[in-house]
Amino acid sequence: MKKSIKGDRNLLLTSMLLFFMLAAGITSGIIGFISGHEALKGVTQPDIRPNNSKGGTSQNLPTKGLELLQEKDLIANVKKQMGAEDPRKNNQQIKEAKQQAKAFETAVANDPKAGIPIAKLPIIRADQGIEMAVKSIDSKSNNVRFEVTLVNRGSQAVNFAQSTINVTNDRSQGISANTTGLPKSLLANGKEAKIMLSIPKTALGKVKTVSLQLTDADQKLQLEIPGLLVK
Repeated sequence: MKKSIKGDRNLLLTSMLLFFMLAAGITSGIIGFISGHEALKGVTQPDIRPNNSKGGTSQNLPTKGLELLQEKDLIANVKKQMGAEDPRKNNQQIKEAKQQAKAFETAVANDPKAGIPIAKLPIIRADQGIEMAVKSIDSKSNNVRFEVTLVNRGSQAVNFAQSTINVTNDRSQGISANTTGLPKSLLANGKEAKIMLSIPKTALGKVKTVSLQLTDADQKLQLEIPGLLVK
């Protein structure tokens, strides 16, 4: 009998505990809902419709809908930003193109195969009374040989710091050459000094033209003969 009363008492306590827990949960939910509702008073969902002009408040101003640009207008704007329609720029480009075409036509007229001007021998260059001339070019052997002469028509002798004539190709790259007959001092007597310049064909490769440069010990004398055809 006592055990039955004790069991009923435990069941009653458990039921009361569950009831209070359920009541507390419901009460918390109601209080949270009421608090949130009060906090959101005056807040409305934004109107995202593009053409909606309804509403009398100053916040609901009429808005324009999405406007699509025409293709021709878009292209015109791009050209304007890039400067493609600038008449001065187009004229300048046309002028440059005409100049380049004219230069190429002149070069091709001189040499239809390569467009390289062909110089007629002998070629003479002079500086401060010193004349350097290329009399002949021989490319029949394994070497390309240049017959060069120097004449001093000035009033003073000229000393050369080096015993070679500098040779560069059409890419401004130096080429190894063998120079014989270049005097250390060129007297002012008007006599020719004959010089032989030899370049191995293996050193030329695909080079079409070379240039010869010569200077004195003080580097005041600047003699250059460009555009010598070797092929």
